[in-house]
Amino acid sequence: MAISHKRKRKIIFKEKLYLWYIIKDDDYEYHYLRIISEDKKLQLSYRINQISDCFIHPKIGVLKSENLEEGVYHFFPTIADEIISNHNVGAILNWYDNQEKTVKPIVFKLPKNPFESIEFKSGIVTHIENNFSKVNLKEDMLQVIYPKNYLLDVGWYGSMNSYIIYIIRNNDWENPVAKANKGLYDLQEAIISAINIIEKRINELE
Repeated sequence: MAISHKRKRKIIFKEKLYLWYIIKDDDYEYHYLRIISEDKKLQLSYRINQISDCFIHPKIGVLKSENLEEGVYHFFPTIADEIISNHNVGAILNWYDNQEKTVKPIVFKLPKNPFESIEFKSGIVTHIENNFSKVNLKEDMLQVIYPKNYLLDVGWYGSMNSYIIYIIRNNDWENPVAKANKGLYDLQEAIISAINIIEKRINELE
């Protein structure tokens, strides 16, 4: 059965017709771009405004494909994705067109303790909670002090995607250097990224 064109925009990429539209995930309040080839053999999903997330590398979902396995992949290079147009839809299709069939999707593993195996580099851990059982989640899960008055703080605030990561400088909690809400699947990657941001800023001040 042919795909409906209703409320979908069109783009011609390498002489093929694709349709795209925006949908909202009400559970997480995210908006997703969906791209579908006219024959429905290719279906991609990309969360909008990933470029604003300084802790997580952008990702893209392959929902259906003749060339790649279904799953989630790292997306690069990054694109301006605050507003979606044919220009960045074309960039996403170009990403797909350049992927080798040997590329594999990301394997997500839910860690029992996301703090395990993290190297905090020049930071000094002043508090770390190793028990991630539901009855033990709390606002104070991790705190690491860094040179140049930087602080990394992670806490749980009681609902979906409510691990909050802070980068603080000079104890200015009203104006954090960076702040992001993350779910458990993304937490370890986000903390490692936050550490790298802090280390980079420390080195720039030297």
